[in-house]
Amino acid sequence: MELDTGAAGPSPLDFKHSQRTIIRCSEHEYSFLSPGTVAEFDWKDYCPAVFRHIQALDNINYDDYMLSICGHEILHDVSSTTRPGALHYLPHDDRFMIKTLKKSEVKEMLPNYYRHLKKYRASLLAKFYGLHFIRPSRGPKVYFVVMSNILKSDQFIHMSYDLKGSSQGRSVNKLEYGQKTILKEIDLDFRFYLDPLTRVRLLTQIKYDCEFLESEGIMDYSLLLGVHVETSHQGIGSGKHPDADVACEDRAHSKRDFELTMPDLCEPNFRPRFRLGVNVPARAIRTPKESNRGIMSMKTEESYNVFLYCGIIDLFQSYSMSKRIEHAYKSLQYDSKLISAVNPKAYSSRFQEFLSTIFQENESDL
Repeated sequence: MELDTGAAGPSPLDFKHSQRTIIRCSEHEYSFLSPGTVAEFDWKDYCPAVFRHIQALDNINYDDYMLSICGHEILHDVSSTTRPGALHYLPHDDRFMIKTLKKSEVKEMLPNYYRHLKKYRASLLAKFYGLHFIRPSRGPKVYFVVMSNILKSDQFIHMSYDLKGSSQGRSVNKLEYGQKTILKEIDLDFRFYLDPLTRVRLLTQIKYDCEFLESEGIMDYSLLLGVHVETSHQGIGSGKHPDADVACEDRAHSKRDFELTMPDLCEPNFRPRFRLGVNVPARAIRTPKESNRGIMSMKTEESYNVFLYCGIIDLFQSYSMSKRIEHAYKSLQYDSKLISAVNPKAYSSRFQEFLSTIFQENESDL
C-alpha cells in the first residue's frame, strides 16, 4: 500500500495504525539456515505512515530503508536478542542503527516527537525511522527501533564521547557504538571553539531539544560527540579553522547577525552550509587534567582543527520509580548534583550547562 507523505502530515489515526506480514527466507539468502530449510519471521510495522514522514524529512527512500534492515542477516541477529537496549550495527549501511526496546518506549512519545521534528528541522535528537517487532517461528517477540547513526561520516572519526554532564560513575566501562569505542566525561580533555553564531545555534537547538525531553519526563540522555582531527599546530595565537570563513559567510546571510531571535536561529529557512551537528568546523584545544595542570602549564597548549559530529541519544529513560530510588540511594553517598539519576528538570539544566562549557566561542572570529 502506497502511503501519503504529503505536506499535510500524518493523521491522528496514523499514530495508532500498524501493518503485519510474514517474511520468508531460504538458505540461499541467509547462511545460518540449513540446506533445504525456510525460515519465517512474523513482522510488524508500527505507525508506518508516521515514520514514512520522518524518513522523508531526511530524504530517505522507503524501499532502500526496507532493503537495509531486512535484506541481511540482521533479521537473525535482532530476533536472537531479547534484552532491551541492545545495539546492532548494519555493516552494509552505516546510515542506520538498530536498538531493541520495549514497544511503549517509542509509541508513547511519538506524536510529540514528530511535532518537535517538524517544528525544529535542525533538531539534534536521534531520528527514529521505524518501529517494528520481529518474531521467528516459535520464538519470542523482539521490539526494535531503527534510528539515525549520529557518527556516520565519510571522514575518519578519531575520538568519540558519550557526554551526560554527570561525573559520578562515568569513568568505567567504556561503551561501544557500532564499531567505535566511546569515551566519557572523565576522558574528555578538550574544549571546542566554534564560530560565535554556530555556537549560539548549536546551544539554542540543544535547549529546545532538552525542553522537549523534559516535557516528556525523559532523563539520562547523552550527547554523542564524534571528532575528526584535520590538522594540528602548536600554540593558540589567533588560529581558527580554515573552514570557519564558511560559517562567517553564513553569519553575513542576515544583516541582523546577533539580533536574531532564538526561533530564528533554528528556523528551517536559516540554513548554514553545513548541517547542524554534522561536519561542523571547530578548533579543539587540549585542556590539561587537574593532576597534570602544573606540568602542562609549562608547555605550549595543543590546538587542532577538527570537524564535529553530534546528536542526542538514549531518549527512552523516564524518571521511573527505580530511578527515583537510585537517586535517593546514591545521594546518601555522593553529591546529588553529580549523579546521573536526577529529575528531568535538573538533568536538563545540568546537561545544558555542561555543554556550554565544552563548546566555547572562538573569539578570534569576532
